[in-house]
Amino acid sequence: MRNKILLLTFFLLQNVLLASGGSVYTRIGLGELTYNFSARRFALGELGFSIADRDYLSYANPASWNQLLLTRFETGFMVNSVKQNTAATSVFNSNSYYTGLMIGFPIDRQNGISFAAGIVPYSNVAYELIASESNPLVDPHKTTYKGDGGIFKLFFGTSYRLPFGVSLGASFDYYNGKINNSTSVAFGDTSAFHNASFLREFSYHGIGGTFGLISNDISSLFGESDFKDFRIGLSFSPQIKLSSDTTITFTSLVGDSEFKSGALKTKLPLRLGIGASFKVTDNYLFTLDYMTQSMSKLEWGSAKSSQLQDISKYSFGVEYTPSYNAVGFFEQLSLRGGISYENTPYVFSGTTINQLSIYCGLSIPLKFEYSINSLDIGFQYGRRGTTDNKLIREDLFKLNFSLSFGELWFIQSER
Repeated sequence: MRNKILLLTFFLLQNVLLASGGSVYTRIGLGELTYNFSARRFALGELGFSIADRDYLSYANPASWNQLLLTRFETGFMVNSVKQNTAATSVFNSNSYYTGLMIGFPIDRQNGISFAAGIVPYSNVAYELIASESNPLVDPHKTTYKGDGGIFKLFFGTSYRLPFGVSLGASFDYYNGKINNSTSVAFGDTSAFHNASFLREFSYHGIGGTFGLISNDISSLFGESDFKDFRIGLSFSPQIKLSSDTTITFTSLVGDSEFKSGALKTKLPLRLGIGASFKVTDNYLFTLDYMTQSMSKLEWGSAKSSQLQDISKYSFGVEYTPSYNAVGFFEQLSLRGGISYENTPYVFSGTTINQLSIYCGLSIPLKFEYSINSLDIGFQYGRRGTTDNKLIREDLFKLNFSLSFGELWFIQSER
């Protein structure tokens, strides 16, 4: 319902003069969803549900915190560039945004009890299109479609490792944010028509949770000495209801008119992720993951969008980690790469918008006394959509930087 008017964007692409910001597809639904914030997981294909790290943090699966040895802090930012292609032309634009922060620390290392908290983006909206339009009923004019904002997630949670090695985790999640979508029409100075604009603001807030499990090491079942640390992970976020407040502002020659609707309930569909990981010797880590979210069931009150479909994302990653006794700078670099294929939540005129991405990255050690730190860099090139049926094909270039710090803050006393 909320998308019908601005779907004109995708039927007027032949006349686009300028596009800036991020993906034009973020106009639909809640925008572009994010799955992980650290450059390490990003370069492995963005998921990693079965990885339990000693030296990194992730919110994809709360059970992953069970291996923490030190108090860790991570933060970073993303440079997001998009080349948008139609059958007739192409434009290139770029923006950047903060990817969030996390802190985690062990409480009882023997039992895998750790605490973690953070604030991270859940979705991002960033687009602007300026189109030259003509219509027999009105004078020639330029229409600007613009959107910004997004939803962030504030969370805290804990992990626990059972006596037989299976780890459990859970987090309390609070969602909040605002998404703005606007349309403005500008006529020439000699036109008898007057400029006008339409702004719709959606404010979201609500409470949810994430639950996770990571198996014990089952590599011994395969009887190979170099095949080790084989684990299976599962992460689940149930459907939640976000309170949604809507404000509509219409600006015309006679002034501003503002309308506010009562709070609606937006049903955010459940998200399910499953993955497996294993090591070959101590230096090579392999990951394989699958994630799904039923975005076709996203509802505002009782309304759904026909431009949304279920998400399914597949990813594969590999990482090389040097031995702990490596001494040279290049010998201490960790290298990683990945590939993913995703059915995005967008569909137009029966055309599914798919995305294929490749990733690479590295970790540069930053050594200080009594700490283990790194600068992590991840890069993604992806291709989303098609130029068929007057749609847009997007070439994505994302550069993710994150800092990971670890220090010994708490020492358990002997009894």
